[in-house]
Amino acid sequence: MPVHKHYGSNEIVARILAAIPWSESDGVALTASQLFPFDQLHGRELFATKEHSARLNPEIGAHLLDIGSGIGGPAGYFASMLGCRVTGIELTPDFIIVANELTSFCGMSDQANFVLADAASIQFKANTFDHAYCLYVGMNLPDKPAVLAECFRVLKPGATLIWTEVTSRSGVPHYPLPWSLTADGSHVDTSDTLCHHLSSAGFEVLTVEDETNAHLVLANRMKLSGKTPLVGQVQANEVVLGPDFVVRRQNYLKSLLEHLIASTLIVARKPQAEHVA
Repeated sequence: MPVHKHYGSNEIVARILAAIPWSESDGVALTASQLFPFDQLHGRELFATKEHSARLNPEIGAHLLDIGSGIGGPAGYFASMLGCRVTGIELTPDFIIVANELTSFCGMSDQANFVLADAASIQFKANTFDHAYCLYVGMNLPDKPAVLAECFRVLKPGATLIWTEVTSRSGVPHYPLPWSLTADGSHVDTSDTLCHHLSSAGFEVLTVEDETNAHLVLANRMKLSGKTPLVGQVQANEVVLGPDFVVRRQNYLKSLLEHLIASTLIVARKPQAEHVA
């Protein structure tokens, strides 16, 4: 199934605003933080976004590239909490519409904007962005070497790239999964292969971390407490991704627990340009 058909659906904005709830007629501006329980669609949601932002540690005003920006959650965090400027690229037209509309409601259109684009052929000039991140998108990228080459090109020398992705371990995971209903739409590599792609694109791989246990610990903690992450995160993801998301998330956790897949975090850097005398 094409990516835009897997993720896209109608009336996402209306469903999110009804779940918050918020309306323009309230006379009070919507804030990015009100959206955080609903717009962080990657692994471990806002918990991970906060951790990744600390790793990236961008300066105020830094221009970030969000590869596979979804409905704009991480971009909204970086813009509202860290004062960054974010450009998001995304293949799903419905997500672009939602991200730009929600950003507008929050009064952040001058800080974050989202464009329809193929990450394997980015329309920006070389050395445009200060840093970049790609959170749980790689499983939907059939040509990761091309994406990473483009990412390297548009980043400035010395820029940091945060890349998180599900990687393969010892077998076939249980489908349907959050990123694909069947194996045909899933492009999962080993962590070694992913590191090779990054190095081949020109990046220095700084750290590689297995985040699998963090995912399982969080899920177990929420189960034991009788709560779900971030004020009903599972239900929130249902709002955006559909009622079958609960089963897909259960399959994801089961596949992690059985060591069929892993959650991998990589921090990489574009080397500084060599000094020319």
